[in-house]
Amino acid sequence: MLILGPLGFATPWLLALLAALPVLWVILRAVPPAPKVLRFPGTRLLMGLRDRDAVAHRTPWWLLLLRILAIAAAILAFAGPVWKPAPMQDDDRPLLVVLDAGWAAAPDWPARLNRAAGEVERAGAAGQPVALLVADGREEGALPFVSGSELTGRLRALQPAPWDTIYPPDPDESLAAAPEAGLRTLWLSDGLDREARAEWLAALRARGPVSVVTPAAPVQSLELVDGPRPSLIHRATGPVPDPVIRAVGPDPQGVLRELARLTPSDAVGEAGIATRPVPIDLPSELRNRITRFEIASTPSAGAVVLADDRVRRRKVALVGDDRAGEGQELLSPMHYLREAISPHHDLISGGLPDVLQATPDVIVMVDQLVGDSGALEEWVRDGGLLIRFAGPRMAASAQLDADPLLPVRLRIGGRDVGGALSWGEPRGIADFDGNGPFAGLVPPADVTVRAQLLPQPSPEVEGAIIARLSDQTPLATREAMDQGQIVLVHTTANAEWTNLPLSGLFVGMLDRLIHSARNAEAVADRETAEDVIWVPEYVLDGFGRDIPAEGVNPVPAADFAAGAGPQAPPGVYLAGERRASLNAGGTLALPDWTGAQVQGPQAAPGVLLMKWLLAAAALILALDALGSAHLARGGRRAEVR
Repeated sequence: MLILGPLGFATPWLLALLAALPVLWVILRAVPPAPKVLRFPGTRLLMGLRDRDAVAHRTPWWLLLLRILAIAAAILAFAGPVWKPAPMQDDDRPLLVVLDAGWAAAPDWPARLNRAAGEVERAGAAGQPVALLVADGREEGALPFVSGSELTGRLRALQPAPWDTIYPPDPDESLAAAPEAGLRTLWLSDGLDREARAEWLAALRARGPVSVVTPAAPVQSLELVDGPRPSLIHRATGPVPDPVIRAVGPDPQGVLRELARLTPSDAVGEAGIATRPVPIDLPSELRNRITRFEIASTPSAGAVVLADDRVRRRKVALVGDDRAGEGQELLSPMHYLREAISPHHDLISGGLPDVLQATPDVIVMVDQLVGDSGALEEWVRDGGLLIRFAGPRMAASAQLDADPLLPVRLRIGGRDVGGALSWGEPRGIADFDGNGPFAGLVPPADVTVRAQLLPQPSPEVEGAIIARLSDQTPLATREAMDQGQIVLVHTTANAEWTNLPLSGLFVGMLDRLIHSARNAEAVADRETAEDVIWVPEYVLDGFGRDIPAEGVNPVPAADFAAGAGPQAPPGVYLAGERRASLNAGGTLALPDWTGAQVQGPQAAPGVLLMKWLLAAAALILALDALGSAHLARGGRRAEVR
């Protein structure tokens, strides 16, 4: 490369053609344009006359100047000019370009390719062999060292992978074809630490100098956190002012657009990573339309979380006596439960054997004892949530103590704390525990309980209570059973024993309990079922865009549970009636580049001027065409005169 101040030329020998411009100027001036032939009879009178001072018609100087400038611009363009090029490398060893190609590299992908292409072209012009390692988990065997021209086309066609950057596991095997004289390495890092990165750095340092180019902006990721109330986690490798989390889905007309924006909490820094919890505080009817959450202005698969059954409506089954006379709906517990649950969740009802076949996430039983509990108990142990409400039938049953699906053993008869023969006033509801499922809900002062079922005294009772009355007796108790749980509300689901079902607190408590259920359909298949095959519905590319799942094979459960990768790209997958998403974002870690020369993105090679000079040449030629047309019109006007 020839360096002239802030300007460099990749192929300086082409500049020798500039010496031909004066010769071209003389030729263009000496050769006049072709004359126009006009037939005029009067010219016969001039035959035989001679002009002793004949002067040829010449091209105007400004038109010649335009043509010379166009040719000069083309010569300069093909000479490969670079404005403020990188310093020349005295090292003539072969070049290895390591290109991190995971989702974290997507936001500045064009700049990475330009940097890699510039280095490859310079090495090729110097006659140095070049190898390219695309760290997307698909490189196999020894890396070939070839001429730079053979890699330029491949570089331009590369796209980032939608999963993490993945290096080959054995650096020695990948570098088996490297020249014995050593090599120099340009590592275009995505700013994150990955498995085998340290081993590759050590192997490359043993063969020569390593230059690492870090990204310009902090890396950001988004992750979905399972739990009683699903939420998101925003992570960044540096300070990011007020990240915007967009919730995207179809509107009522079916048009995909932004439905809401989520507000992250304050950042917590640890090991250089800023973490922000992002609660999904949206109405259920809105949340169920959301198909994806994404970090605004961050085109990356790791900045996208695809929504699935974990953030959508639960399937709730109601089991109980629903026989109410005409005009007596307000006496039926099922009426209150339907009104509280149906706006936010999918409801089914029927007998216990029927609803179990529909594989609900939650079963709500009203004032019933469990006889043959085999199928129901198995459903609970597999991850189901059983919510039971007390009532007069349970209080009067002599078999109450023998019911196997209760969180606590109950006394027969119950307790009446309001009425003519009662021994006290109705009790209010105590404040909820800040760590319990009802944390944040505020019990209204006018909500009271007149009757309840009391537990048998036992040391286990205290740990099972999740809601209390003002006298510290239990309003609701809970017990875990393998993967599932059982909840008992010690009063009725109608206004017979309490006015709780008439308040908004009833809706809030039910919503919290239902969202605490693990999705039985997704969990069982994601974590335990080995024979389940997940079929992709659609997947993401490295920039976080939805693309058809063409060429993506069905994914076994073991590969699906391992996370996004070459065999299971992030996307939405189906298994029968079950639907689950696979996302790329997760935890972040900063790399240690000890022993390498770390460069910022500002150290990138200068601006390539070739396209600008070619555009200038085309513009000048267009001006030349306009000038020639103007001269031709002037000649025609003279002929008319």
